[in-house]
Amino acid sequence: MTQCWQAELRPYNIRVIQVNPSEVPTAFGKADRIEKEPEENKLTPVEIAQVVISALKMDNRGFIPEVNVFATNPF
Repeated sequence: MTQCWQAELRPYNIRVIQVNPSEVPTAFGKADRIEKEPEENKLTPVEIAQVVISALKMDNRGFIPEVNVFATNPF
């Protein structure tokens, strides 16, 4: 779906990026919406936000269509 949006919106200079994070303890999928405790070996929401900000700061001549962010050693 992301690639379709990229193709459809590219003529309008709208950039679409797919962010694939791994190992981020969050409240995603929790009915009570209480955030999980951070874990030393897992990524943080702030680190994922930094990736998104960096991609958005890229000059308008190009864009990053997809980024994978992995925890170095989540085990």
